[in-house]
Amino acid sequence: MQIGLYEGVSIISDIFGAYIIYRFMEVFFDTRKFSKTVEITSYAVYYIIGTLLFIFMNIPVVLMIYSLVAFFALSYNYESTVKNRILSALFIYSILVIVEIIVGLLSGYLNFSLFSADKEYSSAFGMISCRIISFAIVLVMNNFKNIKRGESVPNSNWFAIALIPVASLYVILLIFQAKGISIIQIMVSVILILLINFATFYLYDFITAALSDKMQSMLILEQNKYYDKQLETIKTSLHTTNAIRHDLKNHMFSIRSLIECGDTKETLNYIAKIMEDIGASKDHSSTGNTVIDSIINFKLQEAVQRGIKANLDLKIPENLNIPSFDMTVILGNLLDNAMIAVYKVKENPFINLKIEYDKGRLMIQVANPYEGKIIEENGMILTTHENKENHGIGLQSVKKVIQKYDGIMNIEYCDSIFSVTLFMYVD
Repeated sequence: MQIGLYEGVSIISDIFGAYIIYRFMEVFFDTRKFSKTVEITSYAVYYIIGTLLFIFMNIPVVLMIYSLVAFFALSYNYESTVKNRILSALFIYSILVIVEIIVGLLSGYLNFSLFSADKEYSSAFGMISCRIISFAIVLVMNNFKNIKRGESVPNSNWFAIALIPVASLYVILLIFQAKGISIIQIMVSVILILLINFATFYLYDFITAALSDKMQSMLILEQNKYYDKQLETIKTSLHTTNAIRHDLKNHMFSIRSLIECGDTKETLNYIAKIMEDIGASKDHSSTGNTVIDSIINFKLQEAVQRGIKANLDLKIPENLNIPSFDMTVILGNLLDNAMIAVYKVKENPFINLKIEYDKGRLMIQVANPYEGKIIEENGMILTTHENKENHGIGLQSVKKVIQKYDGIMNIEYCDSIFSVTLFMYVD
């Protein structure tokens, strides 16, 4: 292939094009998965391979397939789900293609062959215009802040959204293959398709925001349950304490009488009965940290009633510089997952909870036995609960919260023991 002005401008402008793809990825993804060096290297490789294909092959269908695959591969630089990766690749490619078509139509180019390397369009100005317009579009799309939250969109909604860019590309191909359509009609059709994609993108952002708000509302309701249960426990404890205090004189008189009679066995039984009454009002957690005590006492009450042994090792101050909402997300979810798993265990069911705070570092560890197979997809542990849409908030939500505190999450499962360990830096 002979490199002329158009080819030279295209090769150079594709550097800016790679940066535009990077900015598009920022629209869809918030958390980097690898180091900045790995991320930059991946975009450099994308540019080099794309340039080589353009120079030595330049067949539209090949470049189309490469772009879609490359966009999907580049999304693995970031934490997300497969569904979000597919949508990002489809949206980015469809918008870039539509922009190129509009610029081509405005500059007088109409005919093209999908499977041929022969080209008639060679406007360097048009190529630069495509890059500028695409960059302007990505700047506008960066105003949508909800998509990158990473909320999982239900499959039915996701399929409807993904269908739009796929159908758009197909309709555009049909338009260019049709006969007797004027340039004005093609231009209007392509612009409308672009607007449809923008509208779909807006709806996707809106759905993500709605799902996020729904999740926050669920968490607030759950947190209120913890506080209500803690208040009920405190009231019960006070009532029991007052009752014991009221009867203390009578209890002491009875114990004294039993001792004087030399009835040691009955004396011990009597004391054991008093201790049992006192123990009935004992909390599982009484660290003085209202949020953590509320969550643990609420969650473990049902577990202990169902014969599950709860082993607690809590070394935390009464006050931690972490919002109650974040602690609800973290601790509530971990205990929920542990209880769901351990309810299925028939022999020696238990939950081990360890929380330690030392010099600004908070460690939370939850371990429990499990039966069956752990389902993992793309580094994510999937729930086996029947109500997959509304159950829990997922370990990914926990991971998003602890990242605000420069924390890490380590998941291990072997010898039928599932363990989650979190490390967070709390001022």
